[in-house]
Amino acid sequence: MLTLEKILGMRFIIIISALLFLFAEQVEGQLSQGGRPMDAPFLKSRGTPLIAMPKIDKEVIERYLEVQESEQPQLKSFVFAHTFDVNISPANSGVWVKNYNGYDVWRVKLQSAEAYSLNVIFENFSLPEGARLFLYNEEEGHYLGAFTSFNNRESGVFAVSPVAGEELTIQYEVPSGAGFQQDFIITQVNHDFTGILKVNERRPTGTTAGSCNVNVNCDVVGNWMNQVDAVCRIIINGREICSGVLMNNTAEDQRPYILSASHCYDSAELAEKSIFTFNFESPFCSSLDGDPSNSISGAEMKAFSDSLDFALVEMNNIPPPHFMPYYAGWDKSLTLPDSSVSIHHPQGGIKKFAIDRDAPSIADFTNDYSKNGFLRIHRWEEGVTEQGSSGGPLFNPSGNVIGTLTGGNATCRVPVNDYFSRFSLAWDYRADSTQQLKHWLDPLNRNRSFQAGRRFYIQEDLCRVVTNLEDSDSHSLVLINTDSGSSGYWGGTNNINISEIAERFIIVGGADIHGVSLGIGQLDLVNSGNNSEITIKIYNGKSSPESQIYAHSFGLGNMVENAMNYIDFNEIVETDDTFFVSVELSKLQQDEEFALYQSLREKGAANFFWYKQNNRWYEFFENNEEGLSIVNVISVLVCNLNAQDIIDPIVTDPLDAVIFPNPASGVFAFEAGQTITSDNVRVFNLNGQVVNAYFKRISDKKIQIDLANNLPGVYFVRFNSNLGSLTRKVLYYPDRN
Repeated sequence: MLTLEKILGMRFIIIISALLFLFAEQVEGQLSQGGRPMDAPFLKSRGTPLIAMPKIDKEVIERYLEVQESEQPQLKSFVFAHTFDVNISPANSGVWVKNYNGYDVWRVKLQSAEAYSLNVIFENFSLPEGARLFLYNEEEGHYLGAFTSFNNRESGVFAVSPVAGEELTIQYEVPSGAGFQQDFIITQVNHDFTGILKVNERRPTGTTAGSCNVNVNCDVVGNWMNQVDAVCRIIINGREICSGVLMNNTAEDQRPYILSASHCYDSAELAEKSIFTFNFESPFCSSLDGDPSNSISGAEMKAFSDSLDFALVEMNNIPPPHFMPYYAGWDKSLTLPDSSVSIHHPQGGIKKFAIDRDAPSIADFTNDYSKNGFLRIHRWEEGVTEQGSSGGPLFNPSGNVIGTLTGGNATCRVPVNDYFSRFSLAWDYRADSTQQLKHWLDPLNRNRSFQAGRRFYIQEDLCRVVTNLEDSDSHSLVLINTDSGSSGYWGGTNNINISEIAERFIIVGGADIHGVSLGIGQLDLVNSGNNSEITIKIYNGKSSPESQIYAHSFGLGNMVENAMNYIDFNEIVETDDTFFVSVELSKLQQDEEFALYQSLREKGAANFFWYKQNNRWYEFFENNEEGLSIVNVISVLVCNLNAQDIIDPIVTDPLDAVIFPNPASGVFAFEAGQTITSDNVRVFNLNGQVVNAYFKRISDKKIQIDLANNLPGVYFVRFNSNLGSLTRKVLYYPDRN
């Protein structure tokens, strides 16, 4: 996790939304061109035809839940939706308006009572050049698209992500005379009865992941950051969720292979109807839903085996740089590791991490599967797996895949007996190339026992998310308390004339910012927020926001509360080493409420929160009686990071310090706002013990620290001075796969 002072190598994990190779507009879902549907007045006057699905009896939903709970040992896929088979197209449904602003426009509305979200599957999907397709719920302010001919596939199948609410409007815009009545057919409408989107209530009929699960941005995850980026959530056929992992091959040709479980999908048809979502994670150790918009629709089945329970597909698109994809390595040797970890999406929610500190054993799963075809985890020491985790990878200590989850009985209460399909058997147990991994993952026929993982995007394409949040932080709405009572939120709407709020970031060498993610805790809009906006600004400045270098207004109608919301910039913004990301509140409408989540910190902790009141900037900890500090739940997507040390100091505050790079794979720098001597700095491990460290003086206020001969892990650099002491955390992980 990237924390506090940000430099190259620092990484966070909030979910970054889908900024695409070629598209500059804001993206609000899987690979698309952004934009908004035309507001055709003729369609409003005629009304949009509505097609209602049959009502689902509660007994049907209860049966889904009972079936999942009754399977012993459990297969750990997660069913969240009921499927209606339909035949809806522009030829037989909806309404057309001809030649409106040079387009023929078609619209239809689908409804399924009491659905928490709806998604559809298209077949015969073949859009002509210039056509645009949108899916949206205007009341919820949730829009997907525009989908275009870029999304056409030879199979004609196109699956889309869920749209919030019980109604879904589909609008098709095609240049006049260029379209056909059968440019697509909607064959499935899927009714979400669980509530997988972060809109209004969370999981009203189901459960979230158990409290024993570990978020992937907790310190304990540490040196598994690459592997975290390889894992994705898979929505299959619009109704079922599993986990998967992006795999490297010996040709290292960036082919986007996803390895998962065959009980999740075992046919070409189901692969084509799958959606792969990357970076669906909390931005820090506290559980806060990420933004699920880094998605790719569709794949081609390459190999699967029911008896060994593995499935390998190739996605229709290569994940773009802003997905931060890591292609995981693998190990086909028969050696059992002395420990292992799994990364997965329990209950279909944000990404989690499980640790077994003992060796797995070779075991049977059930009689329906290959004998000795599985690795048995006897007991998880940290975390666990649940429904939705199926297909999630098992990694050995070198960070290479050795199995994928089939199922088991492990729960938070009793975290024992999970079973992973053995990668070593799936490799070439069957001679048929459609039933083995070797043909696809070793195209050069090198017959090596392992393949290292790889991150293909480098230099200007190397992207990271940066946040100041740490494990000790939590997220809440921090109230402004005055003598007359509450005056609103420090992070949003208020009645004490705070017009702008800002977060300070430090990235040595500067950054190229592509967008920001906001942890929105309060969002109460008027008229679905169609005219509600905030303005995101970027300032350079050392001690406060000084020089504005970017400003752009963004609508709030498509954002949700109690979750991270990614906002894609319309240009790349180049910053200095120290910069500020601000949110201006002046364009909110009367009686609307908007507030960011914040973490209130004790006196002496690092502060990152500035606010503008009556046209003047203030640093928070200097202007409250208790001397408390705040960090905003904000992160920035940066690319083209520069890791070079700089000679000029970047720390001017005598009560501040930075570490860079962080995480560190070798020697790192520690710079403070005061003079550093060999007597006033120490390095501690997680147990509070002083460790051996080598210090090299660079300047009065900067030293280099070498932790050679120490174990990988989390360390703390403590600096004492006559003004008090401060501590900075560093993640130390020597180079690995």
